[in-house]
Amino acid sequence: MLEALFGSDKKEKILLFLLTRGEAYPREIARTLSLNLNAVQVQLLKLEAGGVVYSRLLGRVRLFGLNPRYPFKRELENLLEKSLGFLPQDEVTRLYRPRLRPRRTGKPSSPLGRGGTREKRLRLR
Repeated sequence: MLEALFGSDKKEKILLFLLTRGEAYPREIARTLSLNLNAVQVQLLKLEAGGVVYSRLLGRVRLFGLNPRYPFKRELENLLEKSLGFLPQDEVTRLYRPRLRPRRTGKPSSPLGRGGTREKRLRLR
């Protein structure tokens, strides 16, 4: 719907994905949206060069997300949210809403709880 504005339907899909999921890595985006990984990486690099998205390393994985310092972030988010309203509901549910999988029954919880620190982990060894 916004490909005329963004210059690419892939770019629109990637931005919608980042809006709804927060942060993601290129392979996750490509797999979920059924796009070529190279095409996703090229679009993300273009968006990063323009300051629209940021990237950060998490271990060996580069995560991308919408740049909170982008001057038109609020306007971009409003435009993307409005375009989500025009997409078929099954497509929105399938592609742009995170799957909330329940915790497997019987899976042990972490001895650190949710807020464990590196020091606590080292003490447990």
